[in-house]
Amino acid sequence: MVHHYVNLLVNSMGLEAENIIVEDETLAKEKFQTIHFDILHIHGCWHYSAYRILKIAVKKGARVVLSPYGQLEPWMVEERYWKEKLPKKILFQKSIVENAYAIIIQGKMEEECIKKLGWNHRMEIIRNPVITHSITSSEMAYKTYYVYRKVLNSHTIELMREQTRTLLRYFIKAGITGDSRWVTDDLFSINDPEQWRYIHIYAHYENISSIVLRGAHLLNYQIPELDIHKISCYLPKNFEIPKTIQDAIGLQYASENDRLIATFKYIRKLIIHSQLTISHLCELDRELREHNVEEDHLVETLKESKLFKTACRTMQLLQEYTDFDEGFMPIPPLNDRITNRIRQQIYNHLKI
Repeated sequence: MVHHYVNLLVNSMGLEAENIIVEDETLAKEKFQTIHFDILHIHGCWHYSAYRILKIAVKKGARVVLSPYGQLEPWMVEERYWKEKLPKKILFQKSIVENAYAIIIQGKMEEECIKKLGWNHRMEIIRNPVITHSITSSEMAYKTYYVYRKVLNSHTIELMREQTRTLLRYFIKAGITGDSRWVTDDLFSINDPEQWRYIHIYAHYENISSIVLRGAHLLNYQIPELDIHKISCYLPKNFEIPKTIQDAIGLQYASENDRLIATFKYIRKLIIHSQLTISHLCELDRELREHNVEEDHLVETLKESKLFKTACRTMQLLQEYTDFDEGFMPIPPLNDRITNRIRQQIYNHLKI
């Protein structure tokens, strides 16, 4: 049945996606060495070879989709449980399910069973035309492609090329300053529509779309239009659009120094709770560019408040994410082990 289903899926998907069916582990490994795959779709459970291939796929940048075909339902798990299923669960099967971006299931009963396992909550129901007439093979293929697309719309910073991330930083700088002359490095073009799509999605969920689009316009880039509200993606559990620093700390301060002290206190709080995002850095960048501060007094107050190193690390991150200029820095940047940890927090903000 699984063989029939997979062949039906590939034949029905047509040109929507380029699919390669591989049943031999050695051949699969060879394919991953020579071709870049966006997605590894694993069909079925309880095969250690699938886990070995998954590790190679993830290392090569592919994302995993799993179709268990009911093989995670209780009556299947209980069969030869102590001798076979429990060791396999501990060794690799739970890890496969947890590492999957999406689980494609075939009905509500299977959904409830996987929910009870608690290994992965990202499930998509697509009925099987091999065993039911309630869905056609073309509908099944369309819905499967939709899941693939949703997977590739998720955590898009990870899928951006180095050039794309560099260009994104230029857009942010031009968007914050409102002047293209602040971007002095050589510009380059991006011809891949997927990379523009990644920029759109990332900017939207990081709450910096207005800055990015403004910067792109000022730098004379024509970003392809994309209706972001029609784009589906997977987001971290309990995800919320980042709250602005201004909304959190308010506006009533006796001086700009007092406001900055409150800002760095809030940033420290965000760091502690792994909630600092690129939108907060953009907000601070604009604040430091637009207002003059008494640097000596600020440094002294930051040290008294035990915020000095937090502020220095933030300067380093501003330099990297918004191309902030050292001439505007009231304190020197600091790049240490803790800075790297914060850097990973920002990078992984949309990671599921």
